[in-house]
Amino acid sequence: MSVGPAGKKAMVQMARAAGMSDAEILKEILANEFGPEHRRELVVEWAEYLGLSAIDALKIAQSAHLIPTSAPPRSSTLSRKGKPRGNTPGSKSE
Repeated sequence: MSVGPAGKKAMVQMARAAGMSDAEILKEILANEFGPEHRRELVVEWAEYLGLSAIDALKIAQSAHLIPTSAPPRSSTLSRKGKPRGNTPGSKSE
């Protein structure tokens, strides 16, 4: 289904009237859309209708885990230096 610019703007207005956040709107737009590059393109395309810059829309989509980030995943048990957390000199482990 192809929706023109007026239709996209109306869809965003209805979603906002229903109380949806930008992240929730993007989640609905990206439902059943596959491929990280395609999903990024959709986020950039819809940014204008959401009243956002492309960069801001991409940040929202990344923080909502709707598109992948280019950064590698961080381990919750290792510090940024690759050392286990909590094992600093002078700390006692029980």
